Amino acid sequence: MQQRMEKVLKLYPEAQTSLLLNKVHLFLAELGVESYLVGGFVRDTLLGRDTADIDITVAPDALEIARKLAAALGGKYVLLDETNRIGRVILVNEANQRELDFSTFKGSIEQDLAQRDFTIDAMAIDLGQLGQGYTELQLIDPFNGLADLNQGVIRMVSETAFPSDAARLLRAVRLAAELGFSIEEQTESLIRRYCHLLAGVAGERIREELLRLLALPQAGQFLAYLDELGLLTVMIPELAQTKGVVQPKEHFWNVFDHSIKTVVATGFLLRQDTWEYNSADVLAVTPWSEVLAQHFALGVSQGSTRGSLLKLAALLHDIAKPQ
Repeated sequence: MQQRMEKVLKLYPEAQTSLLLNKVHLFLAELGVESYLVGGFVRDTLLGRDTADIDITVAPDALEIARKLAAALGGKYVLLDETNRIGRVILVNEANQRELDFSTFKGSIEQDLAQRDFTIDAMAIDLGQLGQGYTELQLIDPFNGLADLNQGVIRMVSETAFPSDAARLLRAVRLAAELGFSIEEQTESLIRRYCHLLAGVAGERIREELLRLLALPQAGQFLAYLDELGLLTVMIPELAQTKGVVQPKEHFWNVFDHSIKTVVATGFLLRQDTWEYNSADVLAVTPWSEVLAQHFALGVSQGSTRGSLLKLAALLHDIAKPQ
């Protein structure tokens, strides 16, 4: 079993989050529940990034605890995964919406962290510590995730990370794009080895990761990276047929490269990316304003914006040309 490694640190969640966590801590303390902050919330808070989602793992049963907490705080309970005992509490007020995801851990917290994807997501903080404030918290970090966080590295927790959940193949690249991190060499090698497993992942999960990636700056460059890793054409098999398909000289690139470059150009028009063919003439015919920025930032459905869907259309606009 992985030995517990603790580091003393200060945590600086914003005021509303601190207030909410204190309420959750007091509620769980009354129930005598063992509970830990985990995953993306710990990672993003350590990076100083705001996050609307809070990940908590508890024993013995997250579903029962989440239902009780939702009732106590006047929120909504949502069942996410009955088999793995994962539930969500949604809290809505005039300012924002907060989501608390509760998962169930078996055995020790170290055993739970060993099953996670990347070291930067395999850290935990005992929620019971919050009764003493946020200044000297013990970070449970058995896989040196804090060091990787400080160095900007995406590293798998174990070699079983991808076979156990192939959606992590895509998530590694999305996290690298979102955080500005690089994927560690051995992790990258295993992504190439297991890229074919992405074909077995539910389309809804692939869609979520792809749209989150497309919403980011430099999305076109990271689509090219997905192709280097062997993931892009597993995710969208029709794109494989566009490779090497020559076009008239006006198009310059083959159909596949043209599709990727169109995403880059779209990001440039949305004022998110750089474009190697940028010129004053191009900018003159593509005006930009705060109204347009708000228009393309508007959500269309959960996890997608007008801007990300425009980039998706750019990627797929010539997908039928080989036929």
